[in-house]
Amino acid sequence: MNAKEKILVVDDDPNLRKTLADILRVKGYETVIAGTGTEAIAAAGKGGVSLALIDLMLPDMSGLEVMARIKAISPLTEVIILTGHASMDTAIKATWQGAFSYLLKPYNMDELLRVIRHGVERQQAKEEILRLASFPRLHPCPVIELDPAGEVSYLNPAAERVFPELGAMGQSHPLLYSAMELIEGLRQGKEQGETVHETEIGEATYELHIYYVQDVDLIRIYVMDITQRKRNEEEIYLLATTDSLTGIVNRREFTAILMREMAQTKRHSMPMALIMYDIDYFKRVNDTFGHDVGDHVLQTVTGLVKENIRVTDIVARWGGEEFMVLMPQADIPSARNTAEKLRLAIAGHHFDKVDKLTISFGVAAFEPQDDLNSLLKRVDDALYQAKKLGRNRVEILTGELSGTCLLYSR
Repeated sequence: MNAKEKILVVDDDPNLRKTLADILRVKGYETVIAGTGTEAIAAAGKGGVSLALIDLMLPDMSGLEVMARIKAISPLTEVIILTGHASMDTAIKATWQGAFSYLLKPYNMDELLRVIRHGVERQQAKEEILRLASFPRLHPCPVIELDPAGEVSYLNPAAERVFPELGAMGQSHPLLYSAMELIEGLRQGKEQGETVHETEIGEATYELHIYYVQDVDLIRIYVMDITQRKRNEEEIYLLATTDSLTGIVNRREFTAILMREMAQTKRHSMPMALIMYDIDYFKRVNDTFGHDVGDHVLQTVTGLVKENIRVTDIVARWGGEEFMVLMPQADIPSARNTAEKLRLAIAGHHFDKVDKLTISFGVAAFEPQDDLNSLLKRVDDALYQAKKLGRNRVEILTGELSGTCLLYSR
């Protein structure tokens, strides 16, 4: 590491930012801390910041605004957004606006350090592009030059090694093909500056940094492999939206999906049903056989449910041994039949070590007067009714102006 690898830690929690800064110093980074957006922008203005860790919610401005102002001062500085209160829409917005990555609190420190390392490496690569701009042959990344006719006129050794067929294929090579319209527009504008284009070849993702070099009238392209960054983004998305044990949608993501489905159902006057189910006496399984067996039971039940619902239905882990199934365009009879089918499938299954298990089901249908809370309460009440009446059964509640009404009991 060298002195340029300075990390700016921006968080309004003094204990968190000090702890994080101390850990980064132990790892060999130079650190600067800031508790507000104003302090962060001032620190970035002093120069030398390779990467900034910015909390999304700051007392004086949003983390995205801080990121934009830091990048205006120091375009090469990479940014990682940290937050415990954001949706995936915010994550996508952050990356669109220039964030290198995005992590949800509480974050795993090893994961954070890994993302920081990749961010710093990316920042160093961009600095190297600028430093070696006049010496493309020496550049460690592939460098490609196109003449005024759009033909490949030069490949540096790295480009010849990584893309051996590029010289012969020219514009038809997958690396260049999708970017040719953008390249032509840059050439016609004849303006200095950088344009960035991303393209995929097989399992690899490449970032093309494209420049028009005015004095020699050519296009120069620096190719960076950021395949790992794409993988990081995919991992972050999975961590934020799926349950790590069962691999199905988690509560946060399911709530967002349910709200969208409710809006669409109301707009188009379509039916929609919700099933909530719970493994009966699951605590006994953990207490008797241990949590490893309990985890296996949860995974097995999830597999059985997925085998017995429609492709359009969405199953989610709501918490502990409680699960949800969202059934778009399904009415009460369809949902009742599905719940009964699931009940019988699970009751008839032999579980390793545990042998037999049963499930209780609550069913509710979306009604025009429903909001998220009323629908969730009704399906939860239906499940409670199933447990109260002896478990291993399906209970259905329908909403009425005066409250709820029992429709079905089995």
